[in-house]
Amino acid sequence: MLALQQFDTALEQIGHRRSRLAELAARNAAAAAHNEFVAGIADARSRIEQAQSVIDETEHASAELTAKRARLEAQLKTIIAPREAEALMNEIALINDRRGELDDRELAALEAQAAADEHAVGLAAGESASAAELALTEAALAAASELLDLEHAELSEARAVAAAALSAADVEAYEHARARFAGVAISRLDGMRCGGCHLDISRGEVDMIKALPSDELAECPQCGRFLVR
Repeated sequence: MLALQQFDTALEQIGHRRSRLAELAARNAAAAAHNEFVAGIADARSRIEQAQSVIDETEHASAELTAKRARLEAQLKTIIAPREAEALMNEIALINDRRGELDDRELAALEAQAAADEHAVGLAAGESASAAELALTEAALAAASELLDLEHAELSEARAVAAAALSAADVEAYEHARARFAGVAISRLDGMRCGGCHLDISRGEVDMIKALPSDELAECPQCGRFLVR
């Protein structure tokens, strides 16, 4: 039964080792770095699209104003009354002011688009390098995980052999105790101390435990774990 406990402890340790692999930490760091590049490129592309939307909008609005100004200028040529001519000239001036505002807005959008495009190009090189690094760390993690998988399979096979050597009642008692005591169902009696709870046992209780038949399970009077004496 102690061998069964040792196998189960070793199997649990594999799980702890798996979560603490240096290769896992390296892969996670590489993935985080790669994700930063991907997010940066996505943000740059979003800003490029937003700038293009502004450019398209301003160009459409400018074209409408240009057409309207052309109509007013043509109309101005047919106007004789000074007051009407002045009103048309004022409206044309307002259109010119609005066109100037649109031109400034479009220029700012073009500059923002160019900056975002340049930023995306710069990030693309880093993204490519980070993707290669991520692939390397994933391969290293896969290799390390494969070794642990092999070790786990070998231990599981050996555990099955150890369990087969016990009676069904002993295996059931062991599994029940293991569930009750957070995975540690059986421990050694180390002098007068339980190896599971690390509490001292009285001399009389130790003598009673040692006097039990070899095929009878002993329990720690302090924690209830099975004891190997």
